[in-house]
Amino acid sequence: MADVQEAALYPASRSHGRTSDLKARLVATAEFLKSPTMVGSSFPASHWLINRMLHGIDWSRVTTMLEYGPGTGAFTAAILTRLPPHARLIAIDTSASFTDHLTSAIPDQRLHVVTGSAADVQHIMASHGLSQADCIISGLPFSTLEPEVATQIIDRSAQLLCPDGLFMAYQMRTAVRPLLEDRFGSVRAAYEWRNIPPCHLFWASEPKQAIAQ
Repeated sequence: MADVQEAALYPASRSHGRTSDLKARLVATAEFLKSPTMVGSSFPASHWLINRMLHGIDWSRVTTMLEYGPGTGAFTAAILTRLPPHARLIAIDTSASFTDHLTSAIPDQRLHVVTGSAADVQHIMASHGLSQADCIISGLPFSTLEPEVATQIIDRSAQLLCPDGLFMAYQMRTAVRPLLEDRFGSVRAAYEWRNIPPCHLFWASEPKQAIAQ
């Protein structure tokens, strides 16, 4: 069993008032106690982490965005404040507790919440009549995923991204970096120490399948 600190953060929403914030914290804490290596922390993502991760995206060009491991929705809510009215955000999480909370906490017609695995992202996209994404953001714990599953997620994500698409990940460890470097022509990294817990940030662009076409 991997150490708890290896798992990526599942954020708790802070954008829907004190009652919703408390409910989000309770949901996140319950999921943490149930599966600490997958949830990693019940602390909400900080505004420093969110703003730094999402900085620099040309939101006017985003029509389809995917979120892996949205938890209770801190990043989800922040993305929706930036996303154009015509765009779609598909949030995928294996935890029904998280997806149920997300559906009730953030009623937005642009948001489509799916209980499932990011490894099935191609089928999930197809079920929504979609074949390409402009951006993908992931809080999945790549350091605790089975290596085959982790590779599948990155491979299938690279295949789904449009040629100028962007894959982003925030992690407690750096296990995702070599996977990104295998499938993307450009990988940038940073570290956000002001978050609790501190996180490694990655931005990957130029999916190699697109380069080869």
